[in-house]
Amino acid sequence: MASADMLNTSLVLLFCVAWFGVEIYRQRGERRRRGTSSAPADGGSLIVLYAGITCGYSIAFAASFSPYGHLALGQLFWLILGGSIVAVGLWIRHTAMRTLAARFTYQVEIQADHELVAAGLYGRVRHPGYLGQLLVFVGLGVALANWLAILGLLLPVVVVFAWRIRVEEAELRAHFGEEYEAYRRRTRRLVPGLY
Repeated sequence: MASADMLNTSLVLLFCVAWFGVEIYRQRGERRRRGTSSAPADGGSLIVLYAGITCGYSIAFAASFSPYGHLALGQLFWLILGGSIVAVGLWIRHTAMRTLAARFTYQVEIQADHELVAAGLYGRVRHPGYLGQLLVFVGLGVALANWLAILGLLLPVVVVFAWRIRVEEAELRAHFGEEYEAYRRRTRRLVPGLY
């Protein structure tokens, strides 16, 4: 049983490292492409976001080795279910990034000739990229097959995402005014019809 736990946790850890590498690679590419054309307005929320994610990962991986909180039905079931949730989350995030195209940035910023995007997934939710990321985190927690790991991962991540969304929406509201308010009234933050 311990070797199955170790293999499961190692697979999830390997995915996390690879995903982090891809995100950093994309962020560096975006920074090179963007240059210094505009100043970020995120008030350091990107750093706080990374700190919250790191905290969540640390808690989740430590909890996955705990003798408490293991989910029934076996490791393979949870690994497959978690992997499926991760795949859906990655698809949503990729689709959101593709919809924004050059408007996508890792930092909160208003670009020159910025337009409010309300096409694709953005027609239903204001932050589909964050929704995708949150689903990835849910899937990773599920794949660890431990409810303590799921809670440990999600609590800090949800807190920093909620703060980041407020920072981003304040900037969009300040820039777009009534256009953003109208958009906000007809969409949800993350989950269509709910929140």
